[in-house]
Amino acid sequence: MPPLELLYIASSVIKTFGNRYHLKILDTGIGNLSLTEIEEALEVFSPGIVCLNALVWEANLVHKIAALSKKANKDTIILIQGELASLAKEYLLQDENIDCAIIGEGEITVVEFLKAIEKNEDFSKINGIIYRKNKNIVSTSPRAYIGDLDDFSISFSAWDLIDIKEYARYSNWNGSLKERFYIPILTSRGCPFHCTFCAVRDVFGKGFRARSPENVLAEIKSLHRNYQVKEIHIFDAVFNYDKKRAKKICQLIIASGMNLSLAFPHGIRADIMDEELINLLKEAGTYKLTYGIETATPRLQRMIKKNLKINEAGDIIKKTAQAGIIVAGYFMLGFPTETAYEMMQTINFAVNSDLDLAYFFKMTLYSDVITVYQSQLEAKRGKTEFLYRFEDIGYYSKKRSYAEISPSELNGLILKAQQKFYLNLKRIIRGFFRFPHRILFLRNLLNASGLILQSYLIRQLPDSPSARPSIK
Repeated sequence: MPPLELLYIASSVIKTFGNRYHLKILDTGIGNLSLTEIEEALEVFSPGIVCLNALVWEANLVHKIAALSKKANKDTIILIQGELASLAKEYLLQDENIDCAIIGEGEITVVEFLKAIEKNEDFSKINGIIYRKNKNIVSTSPRAYIGDLDDFSISFSAWDLIDIKEYARYSNWNGSLKERFYIPILTSRGCPFHCTFCAVRDVFGKGFRARSPENVLAEIKSLHRNYQVKEIHIFDAVFNYDKKRAKKICQLIIASGMNLSLAFPHGIRADIMDEELINLLKEAGTYKLTYGIETATPRLQRMIKKNLKINEAGDIIKKTAQAGIIVAGYFMLGFPTETAYEMMQTINFAVNSDLDLAYFFKMTLYSDVITVYQSQLEAKRGKTEFLYRFEDIGYYSKKRSYAEISPSELNGLILKAQQKFYLNLKRIIRGFFRFPHRILFLRNLLNASGLILQSYLIRQLPDSPSARPSIK
């Protein structure tokens, strides 16, 4: 997806400094850039400052790009921003190629950082950073989160730094698109809930901060007018926390007559949804909603502090489907102390629900990020090139299991979940008539079925270490 955090930072720099800085956004996912191609781009652009925005599972690439940046110009200042920086904090700076970690939101911090460089001032007055001073790692005071989000927006100058339509050629969080291309937006930041598995609160805060409905509509109108965009993806952590505001946004979109297609790939809280909001979302153009369910086990709901009421969630899923909206659900398997029986409860909930799509993820403890950095980086302090392995904090780790079953059995259950959910004739028929592009739906179904079958056959090979899972 387009890099919203970098686009917000670029807008803030442009708003403050005008054309004083020459900005470039290099999305390494577009074109699936190799390290050689990234190095060539660095040499051509020759940046004085590189700001890398990264999720936790991108740690390996962050250190490699930081090394390439310093190789191209040893005086280049390397900033790290985003989820990885907010979680790993000072451990990032054990890589001597990294000069500063920005904790939390970066719009104001980066502007203050540039002003300090221009005036040759000490960085100690900049809140929300961790930097290196005389070979010591120094943390400044935490930065307060932005109070009025209506004062911050992505400018057209920033949007023009990327090729918006190019992103439609790649897999995205939402799956297949309804229109030719899409643009993602944020209408709020932060989350007031206390889920232990989520890092949103580390980056965007523990409170719900919202843009006004009028401000949201103004942004959508300007994107619709200037880029002819017809599909908007809303990436809020909890869009429906303030239901009155959410309904007002829908009402304004309906009244505008823009005839949009809306989707919510990041997930919406199911147990605070109501039927009126579902119908307003449908009328405003929503064709797909994703609910974050995680687990169908009440014990684990309490343990992870999500406290989702499963029966209410199932009812809301049914009502959303009845409204004619494609419904997806996010699930996690492999929580600490979780048993195979509890995982099957979650799988069966998904299979027996009115969900059209279900995504089964393997649990990741973000505390592992610190453990990995402590164990791997400290032992290799002073190295100019990082060759560390971070696969075990990635989405696709084959070796990780915190649950009461082995990694092999957990991998088998995730495969079983996909088989039971997607190889379901009733769901296939319903999806064929509900999804906007039927030929694409069939193509994706064939591809997915092929991958599921391939994974199943591989697991049956006698020499496969994960063969013959014991869970039935």
